[in-house]
Amino acid sequence: MDYGSYTDASVRLMIELANSYDARQDPPERLPDAAAVTGFLRRYRMLGPNSVSQRDVTELRQLRARIRRVFEAGDEAAALAELNGLLADAGVTPWIARTAAGREIFFAPPDAPLARRVTCDAGLGLAMMMTDHADRLKVCAAPDCANVFVDESRNRSRRWCSDRCSGRVNVAASRSRRRAVAAAPVPHDGPEAGG
Repeated sequence: MDYGSYTDASVRLMIELANSYDARQDPPERLPDAAAVTGFLRRYRMLGPNSVSQRDVTELRQLRARIRRVFEAGDEAAALAELNGLLADAGVTPWIARTAAGREIFFAPPDAPLARRVTCDAGLGLAMMMTDHADRLKVCAAPDCANVFVDESRNRSRRWCSDRCSGRVNVAASRSRRRAVAAAPVPHDGPEAGG
């Protein structure tokens, strides 16, 4: 699904950030330090002129928890309230800057704290996507996965964050059915005829 290049990149950033911690993984933290955060933000062209500090790492982890609450809200009204609160706290301020790509609009000044810039720029992309597609924000239904994702299926029926999770759940269900069939008692046709 194409929400527009700006929105797509913003939503992907928010999803990857939200999924950057999972207690069931080893290691659970995918953004353990400033170097990992730097690499993550460079992929999304979100790294400003300053280097990433430990405070930035802490604030991005707090942002991660708030993004997850948007996806986990349970209904559209709660998701919109979470996202609106996130954007209000960030203090969105449109800002036009000249970059190597030409003039671009940002939603926080370039000297704003890193977590605020990420929230403003990427959060607005998520907000734009939600105006038409709020019911597409989901949490993976696999019992051993908590990843969030955007359901891009035509009928909004996708339940898994990835083919890997879908495959694991389907294989487990198939094995469970086979075990149930194997454990079921064999029915008899009735009493044996005697002579």
